[in-house]
Amino acid sequence: MSARRASRLAIDTREALLLAFLAGFIVALRAALRWHLHITGHSMLATAFALVVARSCVERRFAATTCGALAGLVAASLGMGKAGPFLIPMLALPGLAVDLVAWVAGAAALRRTLLHGTAVGAAAGALTFFPTAAVEALAGMDLRVVALHALTSAGAKAAFGALGGAAGAWVARELEHHGLLHAPAAAEG
Repeated sequence: MSARRASRLAIDTREALLLAFLAGFIVALRAALRWHLHITGHSMLATAFALVVARSCVERRFAATTCGALAGLVAASLGMGKAGPFLIPMLALPGLAVDLVAWVAGAAALRRTLLHGTAVGAAAGALTFFPTAAVEALAGMDLRVVALHALTSAGAKAAFGALGGAAGAWVARELEHHGLLHAPAAAEG
């Protein structure tokens, strides 16, 4: 492997700490939002926010996926939620949606306008349909009930994800405006 490619793949300490902090942020807010608010999908607000900020601040491939998977691993280890080990893909898949948009449109697209962040957050929330449906199908529920609940849950998570993605894009844009993010030319995309 060439030295240039190895240096692009290596993650520095600042980026690793930032991803770990944002993963902890997701877990802490999921714990705080375990109150029975009777609002489906409200935890996706903090998740989408943290994932958009993670990918905007750490311009590496799969940064948001790594952050989501790390948060899912910690949340599953702490026994948060009813999904058990399915919490890992439930948080990694929204990160994958953020990373795919950053790969296709460029990492700077996440913070270019609030509309980009809103769309990315909505996509991240909607992608939780698959692990939710898998958990409920494996539990032996009727497939029509599984589909209806997964669609309702994914729709609510998409709405809250849109709000969180917009807030994350705004924060990332402000960080860039104040010179706290790396220059886009040095980004890997």
